[in-house]
Amino acid sequence: MDRPARWGAMTALREVEQEGVAFDLTWTITDSPLIVIAPHGGAIELRTSEIAAAIAGSEHSQCHFKGKLPAGQNYPRLHVTSEHWDVEECLILIGQRTHALSVHGTSKPGAIVYIGGRDTATGVALAAALRMAGFTVVRPAPADIAGTSVDNFVNKDADGAGVQLELTYGLRTELFPTKDGPASTRGQLFVETVRRIYG
Repeated sequence: MDRPARWGAMTALREVEQEGVAFDLTWTITDSPLIVIAPHGGAIELRTSEIAAAIAGSEHSQCHFKGKLPAGQNYPRLHVTSEHWDVEECLILIGQRTHALSVHGTSKPGAIVYIGGRDTATGVALAAALRMAGFTVVRPAPADIAGTSVDNFVNKDADGAGVQLELTYGLRTELFPTKDGPASTRGQLFVETVRRIYG
């Protein structure tokens, strides 16, 4: 979410890039009021899919857009900003739920989680719990990754306010050291802490 995007909308991207070749789009539906989304998963923003899937577990709905192009091509070809991430299949699911959580990667340095979005109450609770668990948290997130726009897909849940997590590369690879692999001990702690806030 730190650099300009090539596409003005996901609908435009999907007219050019081939599903199953350039990217995979998957979702899982449960009765939970929470949906967890990895809009830039796979090789676009590394490890965000693994983190989102672990938070969702089997209880919560989830949606993943995963880049699968060769290294170096995913971000420039497949990254669409959250204000223009108009994946209809996922927007329908988001709108049917009272809580939405998106997991992103930021290029900012360090091992930090930035918490944004319009759901400030949940954001405050997450920040407090993650700090207690020993993580470095910045909340509210800075303006360039604040996630507070009403056009941001995560804020299109039933109450118009979701939470956006922006995780640095250092933190993401600490939590999930290998692609599609298990969480580290710290990763398990992170996931359990977030899941506990959402009950």
